[in-house]
Amino acid sequence: MTTNVMMDGSTVLSVRGEIDHSNAATLRQEIVSAATDRRPSSLRVDLGLVTFLDSAAVGALVAAQRESGAEGVRVVIWRASPFVTRQLQIAGVHELLGVPTEPDADHIAY
Repeated sequence: MTTNVMMDGSTVLSVRGEIDHSNAATLRQEIVSAATDRRPSSLRVDLGLVTFLDSAAVGALVAAQRESGAEGVRVVIWRASPFVTRQLQIAGVHELLGVPTEPDADHIAY
């Protein structure tokens, strides 16, 4: 995972590979740490290079979003891969996490 600060004051946490029960807790911790340590205006979690996401990972994303929100930091999914978008839609959390129903330029993996 890598973290970058954007010109608009937001922070981007880039994630790649598979996220499952073996590393979902680490993902949650990284998101919450980036939110609480940096206190950005918003935290974008870039999942454009994520190839697999299971229910533990979905739960970690929702938990991190709630924990960060309690600290005043808005967490949204940014540039989700088509697979990730589909998994979040199936789980019914895509709107909660800021994933659009239709892909747009900011949410397409490059």
